[in-house]
Amino acid sequence: MTPSPALRFFSLTAALGGCLLALVTQSPHLRAADQPVAISTGGGGHIHPSIAQTKDGTLIVVYKGANVLMCSRSKDGGKTWETPVVIPASTKRPDVIREVQKYEVYPGTVDVLPGDKVVVTWNYIADDKAKDGYYERALLYTTSTDQGRTWSAQGLIGPVDGKHLGAVRHNVLAWGNGQWLLPLRGAAPRLYNPKTGAVPVFPLVGPDGKAHAFQQIVRTPKGTLLAMGMVMLRSVDQGATWKTVDGFRAVPDIDTAEGRYLTVLKDGRVLVTWGVNKENRGLKYNFSADDGVTWNNQNTVELLPDVAIQARYYSARTIQIDDQHIGSVYLQGGVKFLKVKIDRVAK
Repeated sequence: MTPSPALRFFSLTAALGGCLLALVTQSPHLRAADQPVAISTGGGGHIHPSIAQTKDGTLIVVYKGANVLMCSRSKDGGKTWETPVVIPASTKRPDVIREVQKYEVYPGTVDVLPGDKVVVTWNYIADDKAKDGYYERALLYTTSTDQGRTWSAQGLIGPVDGKHLGAVRHNVLAWGNGQWLLPLRGAAPRLYNPKTGAVPVFPLVGPDGKAHAFQQIVRTPKGTLLAMGMVMLRSVDQGATWKTVDGFRAVPDIDTAEGRYLTVLKDGRVLVTWGVNKENRGLKYNFSADDGVTWNNQNTVELLPDVAIQARYYSARTIQIDDQHIGSVYLQGGVKFLKVKIDRVAK
């Protein structure tokens, strides 16, 4: 049957409308490969999402919902994502924090530890300053041994001498004897033993004699430690001594390196992903090809330059997802995932 003139007009209008919508919604600076996948329409502000990958290739993204932590998983390298679900342990107020009307569940990080155990950290923050000055935060965690399908009961890290520990904003690093190395926001790093509960200070003193606070500590394939804060330090003897890394491309200004994230690639290169302040546009990448000694300062790569990506202070998180690709997760009207060829950002 030949379509009526009215039907042909409607079909042509719909097709043109679809083309116009595609032109409007896609940035002219985007490559065909630079089309982020939406994980969630929720999540916002400057509070970062976090990403990790288990041995079977499952990608796990954790982000803040309505005062709970949400989790979404991908089994196909980030092409599609499961409907986000609540991490049950994050819904509970810890016993060490009194019940108040004003509180916040603030995400830390998701990481995969030896044995393929997934660990998620966060803070429960209670604010009753208006009543009697009460303000406390607890550092909490939960683990999963089935690629993020189910989670353990809530665990508490600390307190120490009655004082709660600060916030973990970047990755938890596996250490000897089953311990976790925790870089703490605004405080000295700590080693945490989940079996004994001990949380001794991890002494990290720079060549200036100062014990700095660090946002992130990573280990390269050579065993080198890189500690990123207001200064970048490097150790080749498991943290016994440290040297300053000069010329680090993403030198922090007012954000104490909270908006930077280090990714150790399998071939030994180290990638840094970052954004700049409140009015940030795009994702910025730079790398080191010599175990963190020098950085490729003249070749910073910026992706999605026209996209307003929340970056203050906790910008995108990036991991290597296969031999050829990295994946970055970030906030932009929700939680987004961008898969990128490594050679585009580290070459």
